[in-house]
Amino acid sequence: MPYILRKLNNSDIPSVSEIEREAFPSLWPNSAFKSEINNPKIKLLVAAQPSSEDSAEEEASSVSEGPIPQRIIQNFRTFLGRPSTDPSMEDYPVGYVSTWLVFEEAHITAIAVRKAYRGRGVGELLLGGAIEFAMHQKSRVVTLEVRVSNDSAIALYKKYGFKKVGLRKAYYSDNREDADIMTTDPIMSLAYQRRFMELRHAYLKRHGPLGLPRSFARV
Repeated sequence: MPYILRKLNNSDIPSVSEIEREAFPSLWPNSAFKSEINNPKIKLLVAAQPSSEDSAEEEASSVSEGPIPQRIIQNFRTFLGRPSTDPSMEDYPVGYVSTWLVFEEAHITAIAVRKAYRGRGVGELLLGGAIEFAMHQKSRVVTLEVRVSNDSAIALYKKYGFKKVGLRKAYYSDNREDADIMTTDPIMSLAYQRRFMELRHAYLKRHGPLGLPRSFARV
């Protein structure tokens, strides 16, 4: 089943806290979602599984013709700028991503997916939403840290243009594992935006219209 991407709401906090504990059991204290949710420098997005069929026609209409950079800019005008509303009971949070704006960078602090839903494209949906937020904010690059042993995550990040630029020794407190520092090329460049749009279309073909972030759903 495909997934939707939307803003995190207050009623999601118990669910995302559960996902966080499952994904990062050694993290203490837990993330302060209640205070972060209203911070304009932080974007919290949730990937959710719909329990009922949404209309696919509206999402599919987002695949429009025209110059790629223009379409990207138009697509930014949807959920990223809308006020947050209470989510309906029609979906079930299966993952979340947290992105912090730090000067000219957008730093992804966490991407977490429920174990039962991993390997289904949820992580890629969340990553795409974080990058789109960074583009909307006109950040220069997107950065993150990842365990050096997390081959699947590293492969996904490389797919979206992240490159290893450094190493944080003993970064993870649970086992003192090192973290690779990864960053993109400038995300507002024509080359990167074309690459991002191509990846978005490829994701749509694999996972269906509902797999698109809501930001791509209406232009």
